Amino acid sequence: MRIRKPFLVLFVVLFCITLYLGLAPIQFAADKFLHFVSFFLLTTSFYWIVDTSRRRVANATFIICVAIGGVGSEFLQSYIVTYRTFDWYDVLYNVLGSSIALLSSTLYHRRMLERKRAQKYSQLHNHDSALEAGQTESIVMEDLMPESDTAATAAAAAAAAAAEGEAKAGAY
Repeated sequence: MRIRKPFLVLFVVLFCITLYLGLAPIQFAADKFLHFVSFFLLTTSFYWIVDTSRRRVANATFIICVAIGGVGSEFLQSYIVTYRTFDWYDVLYNVLGSSIALLSSTLYHRRMLERKRAQKYSQLHNHDSALEAGQTESIVMEDLMPESDTAATAAAAAAAAAAEGEAKAGAY
């Protein structure tokens, strides 16, 4: 398990900006949109901080960003700041932004892992499918070898066959 530092820095910066906007006495016309976007960005950056299994990251992100961040932040804001009021629609947009970010990050992560797995095993699958098609292993190995090695191997095989043919001719 390793920490991806660029995502950690991005999360900390976004968290500080969101914290300031949540506690500042500023009123925005597009308040709900701001809730959605800020929690979408926070959750996306949080998801990619730790490089571990997809299930662990998704569970941790759900608990921290959706449950604690999306719901708990609104309750905390109503207790700390007296000039802000609790709003269930803010909670809804927080959770909605976090949930969509978590879903999209999880789906992208799964697709990324499938592509890596396919790329890793593509040569093995090509080798297996050639064997199933009836080719011998030596032909498959020649297909995997660079052209210069194949030419040298073919020349050596031809020389060995010629020597073997001369030996058989001399024996008769």
